[in-house]
Amino acid sequence: MRILALLVATSFAFATLGCGASVVVRPDDPVFSRAETRLTRTIARLQGAQAPADQTALMLQAESLYRYRFAPPPRGFVSYAAEFAASAIEIPALQSLSGALDIHELRLRAPDGAVQLWESYLARYPSGNFRALALYRLGWAYRSTGAAGLPRQSGDEAFAQLERESPTSPLASLAASARHLEWKSKDAASGWSAVPGLGQMYVGRYAAGTGYLLVGLAAATMIVAPLVVGYERRHDLSWSNDWPLLALGVGGLLVLSLDYTAAYQDAIARVVDWNERIESAFEDAHPDAP
Repeated sequence: MRILALLVATSFAFATLGCGASVVVRPDDPVFSRAETRLTRTIARLQGAQAPADQTALMLQAESLYRYRFAPPPRGFVSYAAEFAASAIEIPALQSLSGALDIHELRLRAPDGAVQLWESYLARYPSGNFRALALYRLGWAYRSTGAAGLPRQSGDEAFAQLERESPTSPLASLAASARHLEWKSKDAASGWSAVPGLGQMYVGRYAAGTGYLLVGLAAATMIVAPLVVGYERRHDLSWSNDWPLLALGVGGLLVLSLDYTAAYQDAIARVVDWNERIESAFEDAHPDAP
């Protein structure tokens, strides 16, 4: 049954490879336009500081990654088919294909790369021209990170360090205000997603969370019901008469696996969306923020 599901899913996937949505950023994408505008302002700020070229280059690399923002295209059938195939049978190549087909994953990991570069800047240039700006950016960027091994536990540590080191700086005042804003964590969303739908509720998407939760409960019922029936009829079970019980249980496992995966991925995406909306509102309320 699992092999059959794999063959069906992968056949559909490869048959529709040419039908997916374009990954090119739309010219009318408001998220990208805003990010581009902010990046252009920062480039002018950095170049106007007359800092050493190596410092400016490293900061620009980080800024470009951090402003890698756009409204992602809707997930296509190919991505869902590959995800279903990866759920049907544990083959690493299919699991890799499932993740590689979704350009959104690159966007969600961009803050991790930006944090790595800003932390590298602080390590290389302890008294660098852009130390305060790097700390300020880290305060925001850490909120959407998910990689292990980063030097800080949260962006609040960077904000607090900025306030200690440069208490009279305008950036310190902004950091003090930003530190009190509500933000969401990928780690917390991952923990809540142990039950499909609770990760969505964590970020305030109660309708979507209820949907994932109901699907998960239905899938669990598909798994448990055949077990109960099979136990009650354990003395007269036969393959010819009772194979639908097995099919229903396997189908429930596949649906539950896909529900878990989809709910987790959506929860992580909503964490980033939440944090970006909070940051955008803060920038609108503070026009002088870099």
